[in-house]
Amino acid sequence: MAVLADPAGAAFCVWQAREHRGARIVNEPGSVNFNVLSTREREAARRFYGAVFGWTTLDLGSGEFWTLRAYGDYLEELTPGTRKRTADLGAAGFEDVVAAIASIDDDTPAHWGVTFSTDDADATAARTTELGGAVVVPPVDAPYSRVTVLRDPQGATFSATAFVPENRDVGRGD
Repeated sequence: MAVLADPAGAAFCVWQAREHRGARIVNEPGSVNFNVLSTREREAARRFYGAVFGWTTLDLGSGEFWTLRAYGDYLEELTPGTRKRTADLGAAGFEDVVAAIASIDDDTPAHWGVTFSTDDADATAARTTELGGAVVVPPVDAPYSRVTVLRDPQGATFSATAFVPENRDVGRGD
């Protein structure tokens, strides 16, 4: 394993999988759902992560995402029907998404964030406060989801998102 930083200073870790292909459970409540790079230098990030990992970008109108060819094949093996479901939602190609790119407009340093899947973002936010954590951003509707930003009792910030297909066009302004 190695801890590295991109040219904008966003730290990330890499590990050599060998026989272990990574998380076998994804997009299920309580599992890792998504990773997001927040940066002011989007073009530099596209070049860097493209060169390091072979990622390409996909713009679905609701945001810009990094894709890894064949990741969708892996998800299809774990959960048959994944490709059809994303295509039915009008998000063809989304099954290959490994991360998103978000812009920072303030002096926050470039950073990676993790999002965990949940069945109910509102209930997860409420449970977080019961357990001594804090709600940084209350649950809000977003494209394809309802998301909240939380902080655990030790100060680590993370997001929790519930998949809500009906929110497909939230924020598009169409």
